[in-house]
Amino acid sequence: MTQPPNQQPQWWQPPSGPPSGGQPAQWQPGYSPAPQYQQAPPQPGPPQGPPPGHFGGGFQPVQYGGLGAFPEDIRVTKKKSKKPLVFGAIGVIVLLGAGAVAWLLGAFSGDTLEQNSLQDGVSQVLKESYGEQDVKNVSCPSGQSIKTGTTFDCSAQVAGQPKQVTVRVLNDSPEYEVGAPH
Repeated sequence: MTQPPNQQPQWWQPPSGPPSGGQPAQWQPGYSPAPQYQQAPPQPGPPQGPPPGHFGGGFQPVQYGGLGAFPEDIRVTKKKSKKPLVFGAIGVIVLLGAGAVAWLLGAFSGDTLEQNSLQDGVSQVLKESYGEQDVKNVSCPSGQSIKTGTTFDCSAQVAGQPKQVTVRVLNDSPEYEVGAPH
């Protein structure tokens, strides 16, 4: 590449012509001529970069999309979908419904005596411990908690007569005592 005679070589081009020693320029390993920079004449219009000798600098939006490049009313925002909100609300309603059903069925009431086993046990104690052979229709309240000291009454027909029997929970095994019919 040759340069016009009145122009300095660019930094990527070796100098044309002989160096100051009168010999033609030759490539030497490890030798790199010092780059010669030219300052371009200022061009009319907006500034294209930092002033000479100024390095770094702040934010200077001179091209597309800089800060404040578009007015607020031109920005297009995508409308958010309401599906996650709807599905979330449905999920909450389902969970609340399941919790209400579980509460009504006694899932959160703690350990309770099983009603049919309790009624069979009261009938057996009345026959074996109290000698009452004609015991029918034993009925105990449901949902009695297995807590030491809890007492409640069961009803039964003993020898054709309606009687009350007091039951007291002794421990959490659950063991209970059955009182005499009265």
